[in-house]
Amino acid sequence: MAGARAALIVLAAAIVTLQLASPATGNAAVAEVCKNTPFPDLCTGSTTKHAEKYETVDPLTVLGMQVDAFKKRVRAASRRAKKEAKKAASPEQKKALNLCKTFYLDAGDNLGACKRAIVFKDGVTIRATMSMAAQDMQNCDEEFRKAAAKNPVCDLNRSLVEMAENCRVLSNMIPTTS
Repeated sequence: MAGARAALIVLAAAIVTLQLASPATGNAAVAEVCKNTPFPDLCTGSTTKHAEKYETVDPLTVLGMQVDAFKKRVRAASRRAKKEAKKAASPEQKKALNLCKTFYLDAGDNLGACKRAIVFKDGVTIRATMSMAAQDMQNCDEEFRKAAAKNPVCDLNRSLVEMAENCRVLSNMIPTTS
């Protein structure tokens, strides 16, 4: 009886140790993949907290996490643009913010296409959709330059362009199926 109890305690301790170790392993794997991207801190910062949900953390997994994080950030940018449009300092700024909301919708469509392409490991489509999403952010910024108005979403746009570049690089790391 005492031997069975001791074995059970050892088994429980081993399970707890493995559970505590796996997020660190996932986080280390994310960091290893992200170090090869142009913006590694952004890559790890937006994916590490989700790594423990995955059995395997490889470039394809990190790419999927990056696209999910990108989508959340696009929604945040859209909400901020909507909020800022209500209190815009000028009609030009309001018009630019409203156009940005349209660009964010377009970026969301591109991200949906990107998620579908990930399933098929279609790097060409992933890179194309990420390029189009980055272009949407740059088009938003351009509207403010044209209007000579302050862009209250420029910080989000910059990080989104950087995330798009990370995703393009990650797509080059995906092993293709033949």
